[in-house]
Amino acid sequence: MESFLYIIKREFRMLFYNKAIFIFSVILPIISILFFNTLLSKGVPRDLPIAVVDLDNSALSRNLISQLDATPELKVNFKPVSQLEGENLIKEGKVYGLVTIPKNFGSDLKRGKQTKVINQYNSNILLASGLENKAFRKVVGTLSAGANIQKQIAKGTNINQAKANYQPITSGNHILSNPYTNYSYYLNSGFLTLFLQIFVILTTIYCFGADLKYSKGEKIYTIAKGNLLVIILAKTLPYTLWFLFIGIVMLYSMFVFQDFPLFGNKLIILLSLLLLIISTQAYSLFFIAISKSFREALTFGSGFAAVSLSFSGITFPIFGMPKIMQWLSQIFPFTHFFELFVDQTQRGIPIYYSVKSISLLIVLTIVLLAISYKKLTVLFKQGSFIQRT
Repeated sequence: MESFLYIIKREFRMLFYNKAIFIFSVILPIISILFFNTLLSKGVPRDLPIAVVDLDNSALSRNLISQLDATPELKVNFKPVSQLEGENLIKEGKVYGLVTIPKNFGSDLKRGKQTKVINQYNSNILLASGLENKAFRKVVGTLSAGANIQKQIAKGTNINQAKANYQPITSGNHILSNPYTNYSYYLNSGFLTLFLQIFVILTTIYCFGADLKYSKGEKIYTIAKGNLLVIILAKTLPYTLWFLFIGIVMLYSMFVFQDFPLFGNKLIILLSLLLLIISTQAYSLFFIAISKSFREALTFGSGFAAVSLSFSGITFPIFGMPKIMQWLSQIFPFTHFFELFVDQTQRGIPIYYSVKSISLLIVLTIVLLAISYKKLTVLFKQGSFIQRT
């Protein structure tokens, strides 16, 4: 117990007095919480700049421009005189879309002729282009509906019948979670917890790897009386508690400061956060065990944490990946945490559906520690990495 308490006190001192650990565990987590909560504070992108080329300059074309500018997603910032000039604005990144209104737009509509409004956008920027195209289609659809209904009314058709003729089948959409399509609810949930995982993995590798790099492993092994379990528990516990506190601050910023939806069980969310931290620490120990140097361990750890986002289903759904990638995604703790987190916050799914994710996080932790235990014992006995870099 005495050696256990000695190592714990030592790690608590390092948490606030070691420059690198202080940056990884205190400075950067606080900055990331402030950054992401500020970046997506509006929830949905607004006033995306677009350009409109009006080759008709009629009352109807000006009405279309006004409706485009009135949508919350769009703002008409440029009115170039030619389509080429507008396309250059897209290439220069000054606008996200270019709308071209053809000649005779107004007169063709009045005569009941079909006319075409061109919308050009850069699909390399998926989010912005998707929003721009969605808003454009909504405005053009509304204008088309109005023109069609007015044409039928002029022929003596009842307004209700005119609406039914234009759209005989209507859709009833019921969004089961995130009904406001708030990007902050979805993206911040992933980015904030992903960055927390990155800081956990770098801090853990540093607090173990630095001792082995500077040949202090043997001294700690002697203090712990040859008990590796004491070393692991004593060295990780201060950082586990600290990152759990940071995680609670992060959750507070989401569910209180930004009023994220919370339909599930709060205790299960806290448990999943704790398990994410512990399983990430287990991966850190695994990377130390398989590495020949401190630098190599940091490389493995940072690379693993970075690709966790791709395998979590945030950027691309897991079920759409090749089978081998779907299986590979299961070795990432963040995949299971994020699935549980979304289930318990936005979907409000019963707890027993989250048992699988909780179980897999526990199994990953146990398996990784079991694999790493023997090699870590050897490393602390010899006191350093094979290569001291």
